[in-house]
Amino acid sequence: MKLHQLRVLLALAQHGSMHEASRSLHISQPALSKAIAELERELGVTLMSRSVRGVSLTNYGRTLAKRASVVEQELRHALEDIEAMRGHAEAQLNIGFSAVASSGPLPESIAAFRARFPGVALHAYEMRPQQILEGLREGRLDLALISTNSGPGTSAFQWESLFSVGMVLAARPGHPLGRTTRLRDLLDADWLTLDPLDDPGSPLASLMRLHRLEMPKRIVHSVSNLLGLHLATQTDVISMWSDFVFYGSVGPLRLNRDALHTLPIRDELPDFHVYMVYRSTDLMTQACAEFAKEMRHRSRTMVSPRAAAAPVTKRARKPAATRAT
Repeated sequence: MKLHQLRVLLALAQHGSMHEASRSLHISQPALSKAIAELERELGVTLMSRSVRGVSLTNYGRTLAKRASVVEQELRHALEDIEAMRGHAEAQLNIGFSAVASSGPLPESIAAFRARFPGVALHAYEMRPQQILEGLREGRLDLALISTNSGPGTSAFQWESLFSVGMVLAARPGHPLGRTTRLRDLLDADWLTLDPLDDPGSPLASLMRLHRLEMPKRIVHSVSNLLGLHLATQTDVISMWSDFVFYGSVGPLRLNRDALHTLPIRDELPDFHVYMVYRSTDLMTQACAEFAKEMRHRSRTMVSPRAAAAPVTKRARKPAATRAT
């Protein structure tokens, strides 16, 4: 099995056309067909099927393409490491992150990393946790920041705990259930969720599991956080947010405090735990390892948004006044 054969397979998977795949690789169509035929003979299976609409990969082809994608990404990483050892700073870093993780130390870490390594092409993608894990698995992402209410996920990756942030349940001002104190009394309400319910880290599913309650039957699912905020403030849905939304002082999801009110829930609400997820420290490029250091450092010094928003007491101000004198 040769590298150029795998690249041909990946090009076919991406373009679905012999003509476009050959153009992207700058080789002739006969050479492309020969590479696939040799690979099929070696493996003893059919990797590609043709139709009037173009070409598509068989189940065998799709399985091999997933692994081939990882091989190609690891080769890119190896070349970047060698270039870094030679003193060339150019590299690429692909990061996937979930919404809660975006409001923590991530922006500051990116800014500090860019100041130190301006030659690194950094790409950051907001995704749902399951999409992020798929990106790591296929080698499209180098590093991930994932928030979950249920602890680390698949053991196929390393899960490094960074920080935790509280959960808030909220409703629009004047909501008929705005003074409800028990989760059980909210089960017949409309709920908003930003994650698929079959996601093991889904906040709504985690919350209901924690209290051994049935899932609400009336659920609105939005994949957009901004649309979710609009729905939460303008309709009668019960919504779940991290403390960053209600107590944070910066960021695109900083909330007008009159637009959404927290519910006085007495039941325990599980924290959002943010993890840095990667395949292995040994497989990190130099750029990836340096960015991971930034995230660790800034996560250790992060102050909880709820604690930061709390009023300063006289006892807390006294030492500062003493030092000033």
